[in-house]
Amino acid sequence: MEYKYQDILKKCSRCGGCQAHCPLFAETGREPYVARGKIELIENLQASNIQWNDRLAEIFSTCLLCGSCSENCPNEVEVVKLVQMSRKDLMAARGLPIIKKNIFQHLLKYDGRLKTVGKLLAFYQKSGVQKLARGTGILSLFPMQLAEKERILPRISGKAFRDTYPDETGLKSPRLKVAYFTGCVTNLVTPKVGASVLKVINSNNVEVIIPKQYCCGVPALASGEIGVGKFLAEENIKYFKDLDVDYIIMDCATCLSTWLEYPELLKSQDAEHLAKKVMDINRFLIEVIDIKLNPPQELGIKVTYHDPCHLKRTPGGKSNPRELLKHLNPNYQFVEMALADRCCGSAGSFNLTHYDLSQKVAKHKIESIAKSKAEIVASACPSCIMQLNHSLQNSGSKVEAKHVIELVAECYK
Repeated sequence: MEYKYQDILKKCSRCGGCQAHCPLFAETGREPYVARGKIELIENLQASNIQWNDRLAEIFSTCLLCGSCSENCPNEVEVVKLVQMSRKDLMAARGLPIIKKNIFQHLLKYDGRLKTVGKLLAFYQKSGVQKLARGTGILSLFPMQLAEKERILPRISGKAFRDTYPDETGLKSPRLKVAYFTGCVTNLVTPKVGASVLKVINSNNVEVIIPKQYCCGVPALASGEIGVGKFLAEENIKYFKDLDVDYIIMDCATCLSTWLEYPELLKSQDAEHLAKKVMDINRFLIEVIDIKLNPPQELGIKVTYHDPCHLKRTPGGKSNPRELLKHLNPNYQFVEMALADRCCGSAGSFNLTHYDLSQKVAKHKIESIAKSKAEIVASACPSCIMQLNHSLQNSGSKVEAKHVIELVAECYK
């Protein structure tokens, strides 16, 4: 483990305060799943008192990387970095699971292959195969709760967003020019979010370009596959570094936080320069262009907001989405809910690898949404939105999760 992470380890005083803030400890009550327990294991690994094995691999994979422990730690222990570095050590010692290895090496690094997967999933949903698979119950015969996990995915269009819209949307005299990093989910799963971004941005006389791009790299980085993560980061830097733009906007909290880590990951001036331009779409609309809205009709639909873990700790990450939702009155009436900033249990692919536990974490969020009496729960992370919609449907709720930018776009004629 790198020297600076040894310094992070020394900050932990073993007070156990992290227990009160860890969503997983709240569900399991198990010390290895909380920050203090993991730090104890890391120190024993470093001292060669124990060796990597299946049990340790399971423990270190069981972390949401939500950062709640660090946020509330009196010593500011950077637990997320410790877990990520431990996963790197785990991968070096034991390798990646075969499924992850193939996804990282043979899908994430090839945008065309990712689009092919999107088309295949769309065919599965639209051709009748999905209906047949669900109706016959054949999915329940597969391991790893495939029947439940298959329902997390929303309807997929089958056509990548970046292939649908032009690279450049021309305006005569734009006030600003921005590059749009769409991320994988908006590009392949929820193109309506991307369309909403373009509609709102262009309506405010801002030029948008959508350059060639790759996955931000977070699936690989979070799993300890730093090599693939660096490759993807370098590719994105390559395609964005020479653009003459004022900002790089993003609708995905996870992509945003990953780009902000590019300078530390790559140690390059280009990465540092671009990281200063990166901005969440909500912050851009509120702080940069000071969006003005005149909702065309009065609906008065109650909407609440879920804080993505990766966004709430960035500048304006908690205030700007809420401020934007308040701009939508009288179309939408914003109501705050309890536990708004509690992790929903998605954590990228955590809801796939630890399905039951992720749904237990989500249950608290679903209960809070119900108590708010909102008809819509807005968020700023496509992964969170998929998790929320899945968990809401499982609970029998009629509440729908949407991206904030979708609601903003609806307020334009």
